[in-house]
Amino acid sequence: MRRSNLTTLLYLVLVFASGMVLGGFANRLYMMKTVTAASTPKSRAQFRKDYIQEMRSRLNLTEAQVTELQQIMQATDHRLRDMHKGIDDEHAQKVSAMLNDSQKAEYAKMREERERRRQQHEQKGL
Repeated sequence: MRRSNLTTLLYLVLVFASGMVLGGFANRLYMMKTVTAASTPKSRAQFRKDYIQEMRSRLNLTEAQVTELQQIMQATDHRLRDMHKGIDDEHAQKVSAMLNDSQKAEYAKMREERERRRQQHEQKGL
């Protein structure tokens, strides 16, 4: 009888331990998929397409309303781009004002490099 109690205890510990290991792996797999899906940013075009589709289906928009929504979104994008450029220019002026002449030259190079990378990024459609 003593031996069967020890065997039963061993089986229970084994089942419990294997459940913990399996649960740990499942949780890790779930978290990796969740983080990957959440951290993958949508392209601007994909976001726009999804937004318009949701508005169209949930609000039952007509084609004329969809066209108007697209125009509104385009105008908003332009305004946001202009506002961002203005803030960026103000930032560059303030940083440049605190630098000496040699630092200003290097800062100008840095900004040009960043602008080229941004343009390449836009050309790829990201």
